[in-house]
Amino acid sequence: MDLIAYRPQYRIYLHAAGNHIHYERLEEMTLATELPYYLADIGRALQRVQPGFTVLSDLRRTLGPNPQLLPLFRQVRQLLWDHGVGLMVEVHPASPSGPKFMEQVRAQSAAIPTQLFTNLQEAEAFLQQFWARPTS
Repeated sequence: MDLIAYRPQYRIYLHAAGNHIHYERLEEMTLATELPYYLADIGRALQRVQPGFTVLSDLRRTLGPNPQLLPLFRQVRQLLWDHGVGLMVEVHPASPSGPKFMEQVRAQSAAIPTQLFTNLQEAEAFLQQFWARPTS
């Protein structure tokens, strides 16, 4: 996988051959007040995928929701939608606050097909099955 962005709050990787973005949200995102490169970093990844791409969003290391960033997260979901995302797979920590916050983000943004997990290996196995299915 190619590294697109390596920031204190997040990492973005691209598997161009697989038409897949891997996103990791880190602990520092919980306290961030601004993310000056976030949209540009996401945009660089989106320039290298084709419609139908998948996203694995690993949110397990987040310490909790950051309501200050809700508008930015909604904007990113709209960008994903506009670029033709085929599937979003979110891996949440076992705590109840993370999934509830992301549910709010999903409810206030584009209706991207999303699968939720609390185990990274299960999410990756799901994606492997998704990619292996015959296309029509």
